[in-house]
Formats: sequence, C-alpha cells, structure tokens
Amino acid sequence: MNLYLVSRRRAWLSEEELAATADCTPAVLGIFDGAVRWVRSYVFEEADGAFSADCVYEAESVERLEEYFDAMMLPADEIRQVDRFAAA
Repeated sequence: MNLYLVSRRRAWLSEEELAATADCTPAVLGIFDGAVRWVRSYVFEEADGAFSADCVYEAESVERLEEYFDAMMLPADEIRQVDRFAAA
C-alpha cells in the first residue's frame, strides 16, 4: 500500500454537504475491499463558508484512489504520493 496526500479546495459548499460525504464514506470504502483506506482528513473553512480539506489515504495505486474519488463524486485538486516520513 502506498500513502497519498490529497488536496481538495472548496469541495463542499456547506456543513451539510461535508456531513453527507462523511456518512457515505464507510459504505463506499467497503466496495473497494481494502484497496483504499482513509487515514485522516484536515478540514478548513474558507472565508466564503465553503470547506476545503487535505486528506491522507493508503491505496494500492493512484488509479484505485481515483476510482474511489469517482465513486464518491469527490474532486481531487492534487494527489501526491508520500515518499518518506519525518520524525518530530
């Protein structure tokens, strides 16, 4: 499994849209049978009230990750594979 950082800018226009995405996530991830795993998301409220996020995923490949985003109808402004970790 590879680790990916995904940036989404202004992906949700309201807290309700963000909550709906969170509600659907477990069921859709189940379809991918372990090929994609959500690790963590950091959500930011923009000045206009929209929401952006930087999310961490594990996935077999970037293609499988993109298939998951298509299934969730989620944008992915940038997908970066993590090459190494830095210790604090």
